[in-house]
Amino acid sequence: MPVAGDSETALRLPSVFLGVLAVWLIYLTGKSMAGNTTGLLAAALLTVSPFHIWYSTEARMYALLAACGLAFLLLVLKNLERPSTWRLTGLAIAGALFLYSHIYALLGFASVGVICAILALTGILKSERLGLSNAGLTCLAMAASALAFLPWLIILALRARSVAEEGFWIAYPDPAFLINIAFNMAGSLTVFWVLAGLAVASLLTILHLPGRYFGKPQSADAILVCFAYTAGPPLLAYLYSIFVQPILFDRYLIAAWPGVILLASATAQRLAPRVAPAALLALAIWLSYPELKFTLLEKIRPEWRQIAQDYRALKGEGDHLLLYKGFAAPAVSYYLRDPNAFTAVETVDELGQRAENARWLLIVHTSSEEMRAAEKAFGPGGNSPAARRFGWGASGLTLLERGQAE
Repeated sequence: MPVAGDSETALRLPSVFLGVLAVWLIYLTGKSMAGNTTGLLAAALLTVSPFHIWYSTEARMYALLAACGLAFLLLVLKNLERPSTWRLTGLAIAGALFLYSHIYALLGFASVGVICAILALTGILKSERLGLSNAGLTCLAMAASALAFLPWLIILALRARSVAEEGFWIAYPDPAFLINIAFNMAGSLTVFWVLAGLAVASLLTILHLPGRYFGKPQSADAILVCFAYTAGPPLLAYLYSIFVQPILFDRYLIAAWPGVILLASATAQRLAPRVAPAALLALAIWLSYPELKFTLLEKIRPEWRQIAQDYRALKGEGDHLLLYKGFAAPAVSYYLRDPNAFTAVETVDELGQRAENARWLLIVHTSSEEMRAAEKAFGPGGNSPAARRFGWGASGLTLLERGQAE
């Protein structure tokens, strides 16, 4: 960032801005779905969400994913209600930005696309004539987004095959893992089940409101679209995780979480407009307050700065560092301030080939199985790591010196 510098604060500022933008966008989306009260309640719930606050201060793409996802969802709803050239163009752009923000965006985008296609087909069957309905025009705009995303999709498909073959650091989604995800997202299991229950109930309320929902004929469609946007990513990721390779993780659902909040807010406003919104907000703040306080005052991030300091203190003249895996290269380069001070390797085989020329190995964010394989490839030994700092996965941030690997 040449204007603001490259300090940690400067690197986190874009995420802060995008996190605040997401609050405004969820208000507009809720207002479009079910009125001003729903929008205000959704914005308030997102504002006090520990999950959203935490990832709105990460120097990564998660706040971008949330903001682009809400912009995409808002423009889908606007075009289903009343399309225009500007709205359709905006949807095509927002959809492309959403898709490029993170691989999980593809899951939400595809889920919404399926619902819009069903709505378009239903419109044709009801009218008994071919024509571009609002849903049909929305599908065309989304097709333009998908076309713009195609080059990157090809690259991601190759990467997905590599992940399936080589493994990934994310654990299998057993019940304990899923409960942990629910808690991390809501800050309280009770809050999660209340919001999730209200979100599911939004579908049930449609059945009792034939033709109209919140005074707008299109709002029932909006609820269906929002539900697909919300449920699609976790459901598809879970199925992929149990049948192919674990990929389900809480922070990847940061775009879906506002969808839960939107649906819950719409249901609360519908069931008891004078009481339920305020009660739901008060309940969420009260039950998630311990996690909110922890997030704001105590929660730590992966300790890149500390592990870099450990390495600089321990290394000798001419020592070289191997980094496993390469996705962490930007962080390591930032804190070591020398991109030539280390070599990033992507596979265990590559690690074994380069091990002779390196004295140090930094293993980051890997599973226990991958960690053992990396230690074995680096060289024989039996001592504890030279340094270890907090990070994700079984390895955290583990610094090994040749001769110390198990």
